[in-house]
Amino acid sequence: MFEVRETSPTNDLKFGHAVVGLTAVPVTPNKVELVRGLLLRAPGPNDLAPNTDVIYIGLKSVTPDSSATGGMPLLPGSVMELPIDDPSQIYAVSLTANQDLAWMGI
Repeated sequence: MFEVRETSPTNDLKFGHAVVGLTAVPVTPNKVELVRGLLLRAPGPNDLAPNTDVIYIGLKSVTPDSSATGGMPLLPGSVMELPIDDPSQIYAVSLTANQDLAWMGI
C-alpha cells in the first residue's frame, strides 16, 4: 500500500534559525507557506555549538515551564515536527539566552 503525499519543489525549500531566550520569539521571521509542516531542531552535544538549555515551543503566550501556558520542551539535540501550514503562530522561549533553534519548512 502506498501513501500519497503532497510535495513541494526543491526551490521552495524554506529554512533558517531563530535565537531563543527569555522572551517568546516567533520561530520563523516572516509568514512562510508550508506543504507538510515545520521541522524544528535544537543543536545538541554532538553539534559544534550545542544549546545548553531546553527550548519550549508553543503559541505566542508560551512560557518556559509546565504551567497551563508552558510549551512543549525541545531538549538539546532533539527534533520536533509540527504538521501545520502557517508557522507564524509558533513561538519559542527558553530559561537561557542565546539558544539556537533551526527550522525547516517541509
